[in-house]
Amino acid sequence: MATILVADDFLENRDILCRMLELVGHRTVSAANGQEALELAQVHCPDIILMDLSMPVLDGWEATARIKARDDLRHIPVLAVTGHVTPHELQRAFEAGCVDYIAKPIDFERLIGKVTTLLNNGRDDR
Repeated sequence: MATILVADDFLENRDILCRMLELVGHRTVSAANGQEALELAQVHCPDIILMDLSMPVLDGWEATARIKARDDLRHIPVLAVTGHVTPHELQRAFEAGCVDYIAKPIDFERLIGKVTTLLNNGRDDR
């Protein structure tokens, strides 16, 4: 069971993502903006962060960059969950430190597949 931080400024999106992840056995923590995501990442040290990019207070691009700048958090994979899928916006996400993205509206099978892949890539199964 992994701990997954879900950062999205829309409560409905956070609730749906958390419920779907919990249905497949993960624990979730949720944040309503990038600043909360940064603070909760420090407290919970999640296995993965699902980061909306367009949020108030601190956007997902900057929150990801700040997470990746910290020695204690930089190992956590950040998956952008976003409606911002132009090449320029995705390039910004990758430059900030996101390892992959999933476009909104979310295909939950695809999301669970990406989460599973990220979790398995962090394990040594030899």
